[in-house]
Amino acid sequence: MSLYRLRPYLAWAAAGVLTLTSTPILAAQQPWDQQKVTQIASELAEAVSGVRDEFRKQPPDTIASMQANARFRLEDELRLLESETRELMRQLKSGEGLDATQPIYDRIGSLARDARENGRKQLVAEPVQKRIDRAEELWAQLTPYYTNAHAPAKD
Repeated sequence: MSLYRLRPYLAWAAAGVLTLTSTPILAAQQPWDQQKVTQIASELAEAVSGVRDEFRKQPPDTIASMQANARFRLEDELRLLESETRELMRQLKSGEGLDATQPIYDRIGSLARDARENGRKQLVAEPVQKRIDRAEELWAQLTPYYTNAHAPAKD
């Protein structure tokens, strides 16, 4: 089987490995630290700021395999990722704690994972893919704080 035919299988295998390594189950739990979590969330919001616009500037001919629906889906995922990370940062800065921000943390993880997988399938330009990867790395840094069920919520 040629490498071209194996590419979809390799992408799925890589996505599976990356998904498993960033699951909350594998993260060491940390006690809730409002200041540290807010700092990481701020870095995350900064990392994805403008990523949708950067993606939109990519000429369609550099992503020849991307169909219009898939391109629009990825663009929307990037829009939501930017919006949700800003909202998480805003909530944390206003003093919201673990319980109040857990749903948005979960949503960001899903969005980052979906954007990463769809970006790789669609051969997104390297600068955009690196920013998506960085967002997922920062989200993973938040994971130990959100997996600690005994953390005191400051809601």
